Amino acid sequence: MRVHVVTVPYRYDQPDEGLGLGPSRLLEEGLLDAISAAGHEQTGSSEACLPDDAREQGRTAVNIGRLGSETASLVAQRRTQGEAVFVVAGDDTATIGVVAGLQQADGAGTPLGIVWFDAHGDFNTPETSYSGILAGMPLAILAGLAGPRWREAAGIVVPIATDRIVLAGARDFDEKEEVLLRSTEVHRVTAPDVRAKAPFTSVIGRLASSVSIIYVNIDLDVLDPRLVPSSTTPSPNGLEIDDVAEALGQVMATGKVAAVSITSLNPLGGQRGARAVQTAHELVAQLMARWTSVPALPATYGS
Repeated sequence: MRVHVVTVPYRYDQPDEGLGLGPSRLLEEGLLDAISAAGHEQTGSSEACLPDDAREQGRTAVNIGRLGSETASLVAQRRTQGEAVFVVAGDDTATIGVVAGLQQADGAGTPLGIVWFDAHGDFNTPETSYSGILAGMPLAILAGLAGPRWREAAGIVVPIATDRIVLAGARDFDEKEEVLLRSTEVHRVTAPDVRAKAPFTSVIGRLASSVSIIYVNIDLDVLDPRLVPSSTTPSPNGLEIDDVAEALGQVMATGKVAAVSITSLNPLGGQRGARAVQTAHELVAQLMARWTSVPALPATYGS
């Protein structure tokens, strides 16, 4: 399988700060070599950048959307070439661009499912969020429940139906966020149910039967904090690397995974950051061992 890495070295719309340093650190520590070691043909890396003339002062969400448009172009280009797209991003706001790119490549009408590994729901809206943190909203944005200008700037044509979203390993929700989640058809799989395997397998089977392609996002805070001790959003009782790897294996077995992203690696903090980088590499190695194919493009696209 040919694999191309797309990096989004940003925290929101700010480059190379905090979490935005994670992508370059993974590359420096041998990410491309790890992909090759798994038996894949790595085709190098591309970096998404927000042009200075596209940035608007005080409009962070729109700027993130415009950065997402740049990400989308890179994702779509590689997807249409039949490559697996592996995105390494500073935070989860970059996922809007990944979905936009898949819609560009496969067509907005192609049923797309999302499997989202995260300690948090990321399903807040401006109305439900206590903090207003944009990184707590991407799934709600993708589902069309908030952020129309953000989606438009990124190039998303059609929101993702909530019954095509799987939220795995989440254990930390705002009160109003959880109420909103319960009002949707999002499939929630708790950390204990991910570990138990069977409940997760059942949910993935249902998702795979209803979609043509799957996008997987892994926020590293889904792992137990001792594995990512530099995390800026730690949550206790997280998953082990093997838990996530085995769950990823079940998703990969569907043969429908077109793109995967890893986010929220904080390489700072001395030994804590170094441990988080090591964890990310271990997880990438297990991911790449299980990801062996990508779905074909629809006949009317990519020809």
